[in-house]
Amino acid sequence: MGNRIVGLALAIAAAGLPGSASGDDLTGQDRLLCTAVEVTRCMESGTCTSELPWNLNIPQFMEVDLKAKTFATTKASGENRSSPIRTLVREEGLLVLQGFEAGRAFSFVIHEESGMASVAVARDGLTVSIFGACTPLAQAPK
Repeated sequence: MGNRIVGLALAIAAAGLPGSASGDDLTGQDRLLCTAVEVTRCMESGTCTSELPWNLNIPQFMEVDLKAKTFATTKASGENRSSPIRTLVREEGLLVLQGFEAGRAFSFVIHEESGMASVAVARDGLTVSIFGACTPLAQAPK
């Protein structure tokens, strides 16, 4: 469970290369698909490293369900991981998602118009920051 929240939180960012990644307009959307682009891990010693998302157990794609307030791996991943969103705020064109699980606090800021995401995950002695992008996900069948 310890790596679960780090993987989920980091995955909520986007795919592509820095500078070339782009998301879509998320205004009014309730379901998003996101993936990590750039990840930096810093230790309390001051040592920071750039990492590939999969080296930190970050799924390739994450589904964000704002109505259910959850982050989850996609069905196709076969991973069956999920984390709750404790705080959800839409304000001034930003979507802010926060939570805490397994000793880790996470905070996501997603620009609704561009779909670009900035993510921070913190635990005792370690921080991880992520940049990425999100796109709307088709509404679930009823």
